Amino acid sequence: MSLVKKLVLAILAVSLVTFVALFGRLPAFRKTPIGYMNRLIWVKLPGLFLRIDSYLTGGRSAKYLKQLGHYLMDENHPLILIFYMSLIFGAECLFIPSAWPYLDQRHRITTSALIAFVYAFTYMCVMSKSSTITANNHREQMSRYPYDHVLFRPGRTCQTCQLVKPARSKHCAICNVCVAKHDHHCIWVMNCLGRENYVFFMSLLLSLSALLSWGAYLAYGILDRILQNNLSHDDGVISSIHWSQGKTWSQYFHMLGWAFAKDFSIGGVGMLALLTAPLAYGLLFYHIYLIWAGMTTNESFKWAMWKDDITDGYVYKDGEPTDHEEQTRDLEIEPYVDWPIASNQKLFNRTEENAEHRDLVSAKWIRVKGLDEIDNIYDLGFLNNLRDALRIL
Repeated sequence: MSLVKKLVLAILAVSLVTFVALFGRLPAFRKTPIGYMNRLIWVKLPGLFLRIDSYLTGGRSAKYLKQLGHYLMDENHPLILIFYMSLIFGAECLFIPSAWPYLDQRHRITTSALIAFVYAFTYMCVMSKSSTITANNHREQMSRYPYDHVLFRPGRTCQTCQLVKPARSKHCAICNVCVAKHDHHCIWVMNCLGRENYVFFMSLLLSLSALLSWGAYLAYGILDRILQNNLSHDDGVISSIHWSQGKTWSQYFHMLGWAFAKDFSIGGVGMLALLTAPLAYGLLFYHIYLIWAGMTTNESFKWAMWKDDITDGYVYKDGEPTDHEEQTRDLEIEPYVDWPIASNQKLFNRTEENAEHRDLVSAKWIRVKGLDEIDNIYDLGFLNNLRDALRIL
């Protein structure tokens, strides 16, 4: 097997394992091969190791590995951020010195700008704490979004922060703070992403996807030029016929592999960019989908749980709903929010302990058969969702 094929397979394998390990728990991959592989990595294999270790050493190795796992998964450590930045910086140190002589002014400016954008947005994602809910901004955050009485209900207090939870917020156990419009805790930037800094994260995904695509494009263009320059006549005149003309696919990849080996810093980094770009694009498109659907990553998990309960027949809705505005409301707990969409839906989930509603199941409560029967008041349409997500007035 040639060096190129070995490198391609290695990068593909690492990219696949990374994608499955980090994103396999997303609701979109539930009950799919990616979801099963994620459980294999995080549940089945560790469980097998624990049984083997218990038999061989009495569980001594597992004790230290559990401590390591707790640090990696439950602590706000910089290891993943260091790995990510080292990978980006190392690839640039290999690629730029070799590629720079081949680039014209336009390519150099574009390359420099994309690199600067990635570093700038990474810094903003890491340093921004503007989505954190504090006693000083709590009242303002309470007025951002209305409670939908499905995913978010009024009057619930964070036991750690001792603040009433605003709609769409969540307490992050890793950062140990409540986050406004909590999306997720991102281990790549060592920070929670919420209402105020989500725009930096989306900008990072966009700029990183563009940088990886640009790097792969430049690498192929340079390798193509190297091959063309080496196809010369005996008199030293470069052939006007493109080097790939008349070649079979086998010959094409063989010659490309020769150019790859001739300048490994360009070929290797270009291959790395090409094969890791789908990871960045996949995450970018997933978040575009979330914006289109009017939900955050945190809310997508909540909706997935509701979907499972609906499938199991546990969810009912009030067949004679009343307007929440007509009910007695404590404005300190559920303040009025000027929101374009209102809903008077009232749902009852039989998995929740609520004796008052259990007695009403056979009376006016109607079984919900699909998520399409439940209102998502946070979905204002793609353009309005985009304005809200990116903080565009």
